[in-house]
Amino acid sequence: MGLDLTLFSISNKAKFVLEKAKVNEDYANDFDKIQDTDKLRLHLRMIQSNPDGTPEKVLKELIEDSTVVLSHYPDNKIDNFQFFSKTRGYETLNYLLIKFLISKNIDFDNTKFLFSGTDIINNPQYLRFQYFDNLKTLEISNLLQAIDFSDIVEFYNYDKMEGTVYKLLEPENLTDLKDEFEELKAFFNEAKLLNAFVVIKIS
Repeated sequence: MGLDLTLFSISNKAKFVLEKAKVNEDYANDFDKIQDTDKLRLHLRMIQSNPDGTPEKVLKELIEDSTVVLSHYPDNKIDNFQFFSKTRGYETLNYLLIKFLISKNIDFDNTKFLFSGTDIINNPQYLRFQYFDNLKTLEISNLLQAIDFSDIVEFYNYDKMEGTVYKLLEPENLTDLKDEFEELKAFFNEAKLLNAFVVIKIS
């Protein structure tokens, strides 16, 4: 079973939820549900019937905060502010982007790129979080908008990458990876327009 990568963005006007996640591990453990108030309410009902896991008061706080987060999305719609790696090819994409940046001498974190965020401490048994602040989100968005998939796919070499890239996508799946790259660009562009910070979730 491979690891999943999800990104979600939250307006900087609701940055207080990030500050809470950074200092409260219980809050951080369910931070990935902050965009889904109904899911948080369901989780609360489960906790109330079987009090194990996240404290009830923390879930109630998350529910209240979730409504604030949603209020900052245009029409309260979250679709444009979530990205999920359907191919699980995010390490392949990350590798290609890093190789491209190095080739162009672009000054960025050329060892991690998508995983160069700041850690949010939580219970690692369940998932792992990082985040980009709104300024880093802006920088990444501007960088990605200037890159075509053709610019990075030239660095794809299956034999060279095999054994070093997690869940390396095979050549016949590169069309899917191209679609995912376009989705990633669109996600970061929407995050930039919202002046958002971006949370990276690996689960």
